[in-house]
Amino acid sequence: DGFGEGRPLNFEVGSGAALPGLESGLMGMQKGGIRRIIVPPELGYTKFPGLEPIPINDVDQRALDSVIKNPRRDATLLFDVKLERVK
Repeated sequence: DGFGEGRPLNFEVGSGAALPGLESGLMGMQKGGIRRIIVPPELGYTKFPGLEPIPINDVDQRALDSVIKNPRRDATLLFDVKLERVK
């Protein structure tokens, strides 16, 4: 189905472990739901650099850095998400 190339991200909504923009985008999703979440810079790594999801390798980290540290880009992030489980 095109998903599953990354690792699953497990976190509790509201715990402060994930980017606020990602958490906001997950609200209202149901198990099996698919959503494209667009995270503006003020809710992403620009203000919250240590939060999940963290790139899993150096290539992914360089790709992310090219977006969030490049002054010619606005640091907006795009996540394609499939919600697999809700506890």
